[in-house]
Amino acid sequence: MTEEEMSETKSLHPPGRGKEKTSGKEVIVDTNALLIPGEFGVDIFAELARLGYQHIIVPREVLKELDRLRQRPGLKGKEKKAANVGYSLIRRYTNTSMQGAGGMPVGCRITIEEGERAHEERDTDDIIITLAVKRKAAVLTNDEALRTKLSRAGIATVYLRGGNRLEERG
Repeated sequence: MTEEEMSETKSLHPPGRGKEKTSGKEVIVDTNALLIPGEFGVDIFAELARLGYQHIIVPREVLKELDRLRQRPGLKGKEKKAANVGYSLIRRYTNTSMQGAGGMPVGCRITIEEGERAHEERDTDDIIITLAVKRKAAVLTNDEALRTKLSRAGIATVYLRGGNRLEERG
């Protein structure tokens, strides 16, 4: 992600925004979950709304990881399309004027947040787990190893089931 894009993303959220507890359930989105719309054609936002999630949190490290993935040399075809679709959706729906319009369910909001000590060299999974425990939020991921860690920590998970819907466990 370019410095200009990072700056633009930061400016979409005033200081402190997204830190407050909102009414309704919260879910943190992992990088591989953002590939679902492009790979499977599943509207993850509508599915999360169906499950009762009203606040979707994307850790900044996830956004960086997705950007690195979509710019990776040699990434082609379906994988490249999925990475670009996921990145575009997050960029589009973090713009507060777009929330509730053009596919984002009314009553849902999406924010990009810094993970605790994210500036340190930390694994994205660790950042997600720490944030989930702190926020008491579920995590949308298809990563089996991360789902196991989250289950051990008592964190609910949301995952793709049957290639066409999201399901919640825990």
